[in-house]
Amino acid sequence: MNNVAGNIRKYRAERGLTQDALAERLHVTRQAVSNWENGKNQPDLDMLEAVAAALEVEVAALFGDGGPARPVYPRVQKKAVIWVLILGTAALFLLLDRLFLAPHLLALRARTFNVRPDLLNGLLVLPLCRLAAGMLLPAAVSLRYDVRAKGGLRLVLRILPFLLVLPMVLSLLGLAWPPLYRVTFFFLTDPTNFRRTLAFAVLPCLAGLGLYPAWS
Repeated sequence: MNNVAGNIRKYRAERGLTQDALAERLHVTRQAVSNWENGKNQPDLDMLEAVAAALEVEVAALFGDGGPARPVYPRVQKKAVIWVLILGTAALFLLLDRLFLAPHLLALRARTFNVRPDLLNGLLVLPLCRLAAGMLLPAAVSLRYDVRAKGGLRLVLRILPFLLVLPMVLSLLGLAWPPLYRVTFFFLTDPTNFRRTLAFAVLPCLAGLGLYPAWS
């Protein structure tokens, strides 16, 4: 069990955790962690499993020679479950909006010539829901697999969504700022509706795919 003491100390340091931080994760005192690392006493089997989970390694790695350990991704994380519920609700609202609310607002627009509710729904509510729908896929995958991004990839994922939704933002600004009317007209005045679909449907979904890993 001497290897266990050294390995707990080694993997804790590699994860950038203090003894206090590891103790908090395990709901034990810092002194208990210190005693494990100094070999004064040994965690029982259940606690060893908890320690391995907190350090994101296999239990067997705690008994090994201290070499590189294969990280273990903690499945069904509480954070991922919460995001799936939130984003799933937004995606459901998107479906209900397209089926019921959007046709109702369109009919209201034709009957009363009031374009504001339809524009608000089409230019703001629906794109935001599509953004959430795009994030739902990596959020669901993260329930079982590690989708965390690091380094340069994480930076790209943070920037790319904003570049993808730039046409939508410019169009929204163009509604209130005359110099950007051309941008607005480019995306909204299209007989085939392709450009509007691209700006307000496809791009937000793609942007959502890139946003979720940036949270990890």
